[in-house]
Amino acid sequence: QAPHCEHAFCNACITQWFSQQQTCPVDRSVVTVAHLRPVPRIMRNMLSKLQITCDNAVFGCTAVVRLDNLMAHLNDCEHNPKRPVTCEQGCGLEMPKDELPNHNCIKHLRSVVQQQQTRIAELEKSSAEHKHQLAEQ
Repeated sequence: QAPHCEHAFCNACITQWFSQQQTCPVDRSVVTVAHLRPVPRIMRNMLSKLQITCDNAVFGCTAVVRLDNLMAHLNDCEHNPKRPVTCEQGCGLEMPKDELPNHNCIKHLRSVVQQQQTRIAELEKSSAEHKHQLAEQ
């Protein structure tokens, strides 16, 4: 909220506006990011009760939720392209839903095996060093 004119804005919108000019979008009075203050609690409470469509409506979600419940809905929304899903083709990797079509189980499992082989080699080296230290003691 701008302190002098008391116009209130969405944070993302006013930040974008300020990248172009340092004025209030409503009355053009001089305002900078440093001048802005959080809106009063009563306004936040009123806004939280607004009904809003899911951000994933473009992906097919038809849910309409209260603004204060939107984040919880987005985390569980089956239409969210970034919702974590588990590969059911055999490797069990958890990945964002939109990456699943390009996922290659064999490539992933080869990577896992390579990491495990590297770790085993490190552990064997460490074990050999410990055995050598024990033998010296």
